[in-house]
Amino acid sequence: MRNKLYLLGLVVVLLFLAFFLLEKTKEDATEIEYWKLSLDRIEYYPPSEQWVERTGDKFYSKPFTISVKEGIKKGEKFFAVLNKDTETGKDIEYEGGYNSENTVRDFGTYRVKGTEEILEGIQIKESLQLGEDSPKLVFYSGNISKTLRIGKKHSLGSTRVILHEGPIRNILTSSSYLFDRFQKGPQDFRQKSILTLNKEYVKEISYIDENGTSIRIDNTPYESNSVKKNFWRRLSGEIILLEPKLGEDLYRFMTGLKVETFPDDENGAGFGIGNILAPNAERSEFSLASVKVLISDGNEIVYRFHKETTIGDKKLTPVIRIINSNFKEPPVYVIANAFTQIQAAAKAIKEAKAIVKPDKSKLGNTSRKK
Repeated sequence: MRNKLYLLGLVVVLLFLAFFLLEKTKEDATEIEYWKLSLDRIEYYPPSEQWVERTGDKFYSKPFTISVKEGIKKGEKFFAVLNKDTETGKDIEYEGGYNSENTVRDFGTYRVKGTEEILEGIQIKESLQLGEDSPKLVFYSGNISKTLRIGKKHSLGSTRVILHEGPIRNILTSSSYLFDRFQKGPQDFRQKSILTLNKEYVKEISYIDENGTSIRIDNTPYESNSVKKNFWRRLSGEIILLEPKLGEDLYRFMTGLKVETFPDDENGAGFGIGNILAPNAERSEFSLASVKVLISDGNEIVYRFHKETTIGDKKLTPVIRIINSNFKEPPVYVIANAFTQIQAAAKAIKEAKAIVKPDKSKLGNTSRKK
């Protein structure tokens, strides 16, 4: 009897080790390319409340879409994030940031660690958490669409069980980080830098506000001792060369702008308030100031700054951004001090005097007199 118990214990241990090693093998397996597509959009659909209760796995609770749009930005793809605002019932769409771009790239060339075809008539085990109520991603490429259901994580946490739905169903073992991104909402996929530059440079900045300050400056970049620098001129009023600091201040304040809060953030007060503070008007009559930035690649972005407000314990300035006159975002909030800095920099440029270089002949005469 004792020998049988020892044998039973040994079998249990061996089964556990086999399962552990199998899981580890899946975790460490070399990835293979499962599909390669030029994606147009990715649609996310949330799980049911029952699925969340069963699994304890918290994915975002509302649908949203990441799409790739042509014709908005010159010379590059434009990533957009769209979702329905529950307060106003309207669709809202912002430019997508690096998280959107990475997600489209990663699923455009989708790699998995393992595949297993499910034969017709075979039921999927409930323990895999792959039912009609599990989270779902739908990928579109032209007239092709593919659907993935998100299932349980493997024991070591770095891979998940995924179901590829279709005429032939496949159970996939896939890196979990690709899917864990969707535990956060659309805010996490939006562009948070107000002005983004890669290899491009700022060619012109124009500023006008309700106080009558109006300036326009342009930039000719150059390189000195392998260091890239900007050379600024004021084109409005008397055309002058600017002290480098004056142009750099306005440039630095514009490129440093970051979204502090979206209206649909938990502490953002909602789009009902946001749309009152920054009306969606065709013209800029409701804004305190308007800044137009021309990028070297031909793209033009307009920023409309609205009246400062307080939300919670933060002083914020609502901003609306318009890209090439054909993509207008809903409002975002930046810290109020950011606009104050831009305003002060524009005023300093307006009041600037021409750089006066010393007369070399007079300097020579002075030295001789000594």
